[in-house]
Amino acid sequence: MPDKAKLSSSEIGVLWMTFQQKTMILRMLEYFIEHADDEQSKKIMVDCYEQVSPYEQKIKDLFTQEGAAVPVGFTEDDVHPGAPKLYDNGFDIMFLRLIKEISMGMHTLNLNMTYRQDVMQMYKELTAITQVTYEKCTTYLIQKGLLTRSPYTQIPKSVEFVQDVSYLSGFNPFKENVH
Repeated sequence: MPDKAKLSSSEIGVLWMTFQQKTMILRMLEYFIEHADDEQSKKIMVDCYEQVSPYEQKIKDLFTQEGAAVPVGFTEDDVHPGAPKLYDNGFDIMFLRLIKEISMGMHTLNLNMTYRQDVMQMYKELTAITQVTYEKCTTYLIQKGLLTRSPYTQIPKSVEFVQDVSYLSGFNPFKENVH
């Protein structure tokens, strides 16, 4: 029995997709970092970049070790760093937060399709990075007044149970009113 099992078809698929996603976000972060006006937001993006960038090479290495083609992700040719900034301050962190919301779900789904310990570990690490970055983005946006919290509501003071099942009949706009 070999020391390490070959990558399964689902592992190849999620790694390929993850490579595309990570190279895209790294190129976007490079652009955002270059145009950052706020030092606090720049630090959040630099920290995220530094934590995520090694995974580009880790995924390449996994494919190379398998003798598989290495995906062509997003490269510096896909970004024009000198392009003018076309967004307001806070957009970069709002966008990063949104990407991290998506990543939280994707890394969990991808973990469910992996079998090798090294690949599972990679998705667990990416999930942890994502959660920390998401929290930093949320805190930053709230502090800057750029993120609106959910509305507050009255807190229930007691528990009530349904006594009548008439609510089950639902609303029927075609029902004739009998008054």
